[in-house]
Amino acid sequence: MNSNMISKVQKARNYAEEKDRVTLESFSASFRGNHNIYKVSYDGGTWRCDCSSFQLRSICSHTMAMERILDGMIAAQASSEAS
Repeated sequence: MNSNMISKVQKARNYAEEKDRVTLESFSASFRGNHNIYKVSYDGGTWRCDCSSFQLRSICSHTMAMERILDGMIAAQASSEAS
């Protein structure tokens, strides 16, 4: 591996330890719950999940778990609404 690539790898490691450098604006994920696999998405500060709890309450254990997993990497407005 050449020295330029070695420095890029080291820089990537440093960035990975500084999660505050990243703010997720939108994404979708499959979440394997106890009873099913659910589609969870986040876009512009708004969470969505296709589980029945989210459909009733606009919040669920799947979106709350994702907020914990991504602590500090999503927009503050969504975190504070669900906490």
